Amino acid sequence: MHNHAMTRAAFALVTGLILLAVGLHRPPAAAAVQSGRVPDGTGHVGKAFRFNRVKEGVYHAVGTGTLAVVGNSSIIVNEQDVVVVDDHVSPAAAWVLLDELKQITDKPVRYVVNTHFHFDHAHGNQIFDPTVEIIGHEYTRQMLLDGKSLAMPLYKGYRDGLPDQIEGLRRHLAAETDAARAASLRSQLEAAQNNLVSQRELRPTPPNVTLTKEMTLYRGSREIQIRFLGRGHTAGDVVVFLPKEHVVCTGDFLTAGLSNMSDAFVNEWVTSLEELKKLDFDTVLPGHGEAFTDRAKIDYFQAYLRDVWSEVGALKRQGVPAEDAAKRVDLTKYQDRIPGIQGPGVPVIAVKRIYELLDGADRR
Repeated sequence: MHNHAMTRAAFALVTGLILLAVGLHRPPAAAAVQSGRVPDGTGHVGKAFRFNRVKEGVYHAVGTGTLAVVGNSSIIVNEQDVVVVDDHVSPAAAWVLLDELKQITDKPVRYVVNTHFHFDHAHGNQIFDPTVEIIGHEYTRQMLLDGKSLAMPLYKGYRDGLPDQIEGLRRHLAAETDAARAASLRSQLEAAQNNLVSQRELRPTPPNVTLTKEMTLYRGSREIQIRFLGRGHTAGDVVVFLPKEHVVCTGDFLTAGLSNMSDAFVNEWVTSLEELKKLDFDTVLPGHGEAFTDRAKIDYFQAYLRDVWSEVGALKRQGVPAEDAAKRVDLTKYQDRIPGIQGPGVPVIAVKRIYELLDGADRR
């Protein structure tokens, strides 16, 4: 009996040590990758994201409208960890993304990929713990260092427009008599107010891992390729390609509609998109709009880019000011192919950028 008792005690001790070791090496919950306090501006009613399952372990996170997130994220759940592609417009939006991510997994986020430097894709970086690897193109890092991205026309226009947006929503809400529409306006107003609060504590945080051409993550059985295919929406767009799943996350290099051109290399974008066509994918997870499978969208967008470059260039050669040229360009022939084209005209910020490129100004 004494020997049996000793054996049982030894077994219990060894088992306890094994369990302790497992516990010490168990990956932390997803919330552990969040650094510091909860940001201001996270308040919202209901769910802020829809996690649309695309393939096994691959999700497209799209905002519901109850919180300002602006762009989409892609979520890649691996055997032991998670990769997040793009982290939204503010520290508040990124924080809520991680909180709601617990609906689909309790695995920790170990990697974040910034597809480019724009505010609606990389301004959530600051909420991640320093142990999280934030990956982006070297150009994206340079633009997020020392607040360079905050001085860009696209972000300045967005930030400076928030107070007017809030005031306009207040006026509409005060005049609205329909209960359902009033509730919708109230939700929009709350989201805009919280966004403004969150923007005030924004600290642009650059990637801590960079690439200039490509890199690959191997997470268990999953291969995750991060590729720079050439200048397009910015000088440092990357796409995230899952070759086994035939999925590509494109940021704003290719969206479900039109991408803005404020920092674009419009004359190079068509060629860069040809490189995208060489990848073997059947599903696109864009930075804006719903996921899609129609590869012909690439062709339509390339044609649009060729025509906007040609038409704007012709007007510049005629000496037409950018503001007037923006009204005169007519690309309505693409209305049935590319969402977002409401009628003649293109954004002034796009025309100004094309004028810069035609003048040989390479400010970014």
